[in-house]
Formats: sequence, C-alpha cells, structure tokens
Amino acid sequence: MTLDARLRTQLGDLDLDVDLRASDEEVVAVIGPNGAGKTTILRILAGLLRLGRGRIDLDGTMLDDPATNTYVVPERRPIGVVFQDYLLFPYLTARDNVAFGLRNQGVSKRDARRRADEWLERVGLADHADRKPRSLSGGQAQRVALARALATKPRLLLLDEPLAALDAGTRADIRRELRQHLAEFEGVRILVTHDPVDAATLADRLVVVEDGRVSQTGTVSEVSAHPRSEYVAQLVGLNLYRGDAIRGSISLANGVTLETGDTHLTGDVFAAVNPRSVALFSHEPHGSPRNRWQGTVTDLDALADRVRVRLDGAVPVVAEITTAASRDLEVEPGSRLWSVIKATDVRIYPA
Repeated sequence: MTLDARLRTQLGDLDLDVDLRASDEEVVAVIGPNGAGKTTILRILAGLLRLGRGRIDLDGTMLDDPATNTYVVPERRPIGVVFQDYLLFPYLTARDNVAFGLRNQGVSKRDARRRADEWLERVGLADHADRKPRSLSGGQAQRVALARALATKPRLLLLDEPLAALDAGTRADIRRELRQHLAEFEGVRILVTHDPVDAATLADRLVVVEDGRVSQTGTVSEVSAHPRSEYVAQLVGLNLYRGDAIRGSISLANGVTLETGDTHLTGDVFAAVNPRSVALFSHEPHGSPRNRWQGTVTDLDALADRVRVRLDGAVPVVAEITTAASRDLEVEPGSRLWSVIKATDVRIYPA
C-alpha cells in the first residue's frame, strides 16, 4: 500500500510545496518547527483543506486532483485521524466515540458497538467503555481516539502531535503502547510532530519540513548524522556551519576560517561539531589550536550533571561541559569565554 502526494497550496503566508511518499512498510514522521506547514499537510491529506495544485493518490485511488476536478470528501476517504486534542465527542461514551466512524460506514448499531468494545479491550480500556471523555485521563482519551481511528480499518493513518497533550510521566508509557499499535497497523502511517523523541522512537523515516518545503529526509540515523539546516542541527544537538572547503580549511560566510582534519572534500560543505567536543577557557589558550574564538555567553541549559553553554561571537557555538567545569569557569550570561575546537573534531560532508 502506498501514498503518493504532491501538495501545493497557498494558505495565508504559508506557501506549501511538498512531495510526500510513504508505504505500509514504514512509519513516516513529518517533523519541523511551528508554522512550517506540518498540520496543513495533515489537513490536506485528510480532506479538511483543498489542494491548490498537485494530487493525492492512495494506493491507486485518487483522493484529490484539482486538474481533473477530483475531490473525495473527508468522510469518504479511507483515512483515520488522531488529532492533537483528540476531538472526542463529549456527550458520547468511549464506546460510542469509537463506534461513531463505523456507524457512518453503515455498520449496524449493535455490530458497531461490539467492534468498539473489541477495540477498547485492545487499548486496555474495556472497563471504561461507558465513561464519557470528561471522566477520562489524557492517556485514556488518547487511547480512545486511537481506537476510533483504527476501528474503521483505514488505509492511511494520520496522527497529529498525538502525545503533545500528555504530561511527561504519561507520555513515555503511551509512546510505548502507540509504537506497538503502529507496528500492527497494516496501512500507511504518517506522524506529524515537532518532538524529536516521538519522531526517533516511533518513526522509521523522517521528512523535515521548513517554510513549506522539505529540507531533508532520511532515517533517524541519516538525518542525525548529516543535518542540512540549522533547525535539524539544533534538533539533534550539533553545531552546524556551512562554507567553502579547500584543503581542510572552510571559509565561512562571515570571513572566519574553520580548520578541519579532512583535506579531501572541496567546494560547498557542511561542518558539524558535537558540543562535547568544544572546550571552554576563561583566558585565551596557548598552544596549537587554530579553531579558537572569543564569545559572550547568551544562555545556559542544565542537563543532569552537564551544562550546555551558548556563546555568541565570530563563530556562534554551543559547548557542553560538566557542572563542575561550569562552576570553575564561573559561567553565567554575559561571561566572556574562549571556545576551542580541534580540527579532528570537525566532521564535514557535501552541502
């Protein structure tokens, strides 16, 4: 089963131009910053927004094609949707919420409620069938929404930030359950999220969308190893630079030169540096390091026994040091520090 979507539309300031392909052999996560177009993609696939141009082909069935005036209304699409806020009907019980889609498909009330009970049992809520949404926890409401989406046996399952409304304690448990349900689902699965943990743990492939365009796609390991935008670099926790490489030296746009240990690549390249490879000093270090710059601390983020330090300067950089080192350096916003990066710690790849 396959999805072949070419999505072109203008919505306010958003100019969306995205090609999205997926099969039933993978879970695809569409990830990107707020306003990038992620939810618009989901709403177009679900039929809640009309395409301006392009087409949506789900396993040979055309759902939307403005060129031929083809448009299948949402209720007739073989699609299940789990919305961010779940959108359960407040006046219906959990059982009747799950049965709702089945009833719309013409299933008798008796059979719809029987199948709804089967799904509630599968998601661990058999004893909550008669409860209404207001008496359910966030995790329970998420399970009801998932059961409602799956009960109609859709060919395409869309999940819009499915764990965003949950507290941190519940999210880990529900994430494990959701991963299992996604593995058992036999159709195409598209997850929309801005959470890198959800994307990494639930998806086989990432599609990164920025400003209405796909900026990068690949497996989690591929995207993490070779970020191609500042957003992705921040997502995976790396410093990213871009410049022109000649014999191991990279000329950045601001005129600063970054020395690397790779003399083979030339031309337009990305350079990635792990924050743990950045050393900080209160005074200009002596010796041979060529990648050294002074900067001003703009932000501190505590991570267990380590601290991420952001410095602004000729080369903006994020360093990750121990809390003990942070105390010794007396790091605080406004501090002036020197950052040092060994040439051998700079990893480069073609832009």
